[in-house]
Amino acid sequence: MSGAGGGARITRRRFLRGMAAGGAAVGAGAAGLGGLFRAGRAAAAVGADTLVVAQSTSVQTFDPQIVYDNTVAITRGIYEPPVGLDGSTPRIIPKLLTSWSASADIKQWTLKLRPGVKFHDGSDFTGEAVKVTLERLIKINRGFAYAFKPIVTGVDVLDPLTVRITLNTPDASFMAKLASTSGNLIVSPRAVRVHTNGGDLAQGYLKEHTVGTGPYMLQSYDKGAQQVVLKQFPGYWGGWSGSHVKRIIFKIVPEASTQRLMLERGDADIGTIVAPDLIDALAKQPGITINESPTMRIFYIAMHCQREPLKDVKIRQAISYAFDYEGAKQAIFNGRLAPLNGPLPDNDPAHLSPADKPYRFDMAKAKQLLSESSKPTGGFTLSLSLFQGDPTFRKAAEILQGNLKDLNINVSIQELSSSVLLEKAGKPETAPDLLPVRNYPDYADPSAMIVATFGKDAWGTIGWNFSFYANPKVEALLKQANEITNQPRRLQMFRDAQRIIVQEAAAVFIGTLINRFPLRSDVHGFVYNPLLGNTFDLYNISKS
Repeated sequence: MSGAGGGARITRRRFLRGMAAGGAAVGAGAAGLGGLFRAGRAAAAVGADTLVVAQSTSVQTFDPQIVYDNTVAITRGIYEPPVGLDGSTPRIIPKLLTSWSASADIKQWTLKLRPGVKFHDGSDFTGEAVKVTLERLIKINRGFAYAFKPIVTGVDVLDPLTVRITLNTPDASFMAKLASTSGNLIVSPRAVRVHTNGGDLAQGYLKEHTVGTGPYMLQSYDKGAQQVVLKQFPGYWGGWSGSHVKRIIFKIVPEASTQRLMLERGDADIGTIVAPDLIDALAKQPGITINESPTMRIFYIAMHCQREPLKDVKIRQAISYAFDYEGAKQAIFNGRLAPLNGPLPDNDPAHLSPADKPYRFDMAKAKQLLSESSKPTGGFTLSLSLFQGDPTFRKAAEILQGNLKDLNINVSIQELSSSVLLEKAGKPETAPDLLPVRNYPDYADPSAMIVATFGKDAWGTIGWNFSFYANPKVEALLKQANEITNQPRRLQMFRDAQRIIVQEAAAVFIGTLINRFPLRSDVHGFVYNPLLGNTFDLYNISKS
């Protein structure tokens, strides 16, 4: 999930923001004031039974097989995957399944379903729901479909509570994929059947309606007010004993400065901004705490590998040497940025070492590489697009823009709304040359980030490969790694694949984010899992 901001896994999965400095900031501030007043009115009526989340990305769709940006923070409370992750760990635990097993060649997986689970429309959760969900995901072929479409050959319902999934190749990471909060969220077969229109598999209906099994159900979605309200599902299989909130209000507030004011005023309980300066300021405010934890959310600038002049690897390498990594760490993140030596962050077991990443800020080396390229004296312009929301993308873009001037390379920066930019960035013919991105793994396996970000089947919004990178050797290594269960050998293959990607400079690898959620101090039960993107467990949150 993934997000250029991902957000994220755009926001993948997860998504983005980019607030312009200078004149653009004035416009953002004006827009934010209106949002603040709306937020104030909304919050005035809420109490300890209602949680208000300031959400940075607008809703494009609620469709559980399509959502692949920060909207997963909302849909995670409505829909559920077959299995889950235990707290903040990568350990897979039962959820809608009670158990599972694999054949010796890990090409067939048998799933046992939890009995007594109901959808929000009153229908029973059975094997048909697993079949409909996976087949729908593969047919629609958006977002997380990249993980299943190439390998799933059959989904057979053996009895109402038993499903067998057959793959055309062994997949050691299959159960980890089923724990993702994107794509395989289980949808009601009845809703799909009743609301399918013209063969659209109910995409039109599920864009603005929801029918899951999760603890919360959609109460309202006000596009004008940019507000989503969830309410408790009385028939939730997990029950409602213990402490929970009754309602959750997501206020869509892209402007980081407005989110800060909402938190200070008590108009929001949780913020989702990625703006170190503002979070540092919030940390000094009474009544606000900062939940800080390491993430697997990488920050990089994708380079379009299929279009001239970036098709020339020498030019991509020159750009990688022309980025001031340490300066960006300090200027953008106030020093709070973990290293990133390739596609995988340092807390992934298959991460690369600093010795594997040759690129340091070295303008002499950059000029040398450019002189050896197809454009030895520069003299060209690269397009760079930004997602709206916070200043980190803007600052990274401006740092690169400033340094590339010394190479006689002009960078044209354009800021766009997430929906417009995703539409453009999703296709190689319309994508920008350069795209700052935040992304996180879709599931708990090294293959997740590498396949989604640099796999040939994940170009654009099919996955999150905004570099439109493809290399047969990388594909072969990833395929081999997924066909075996010997973990040391798998990790070595993932490292070898990453070294090729880094050597070919498919992206400028800047760093790994340290997640910092600002919360009101009366919020309890907040749990963040770095493998589930920019989301958190809504069910276990309460307020005092």
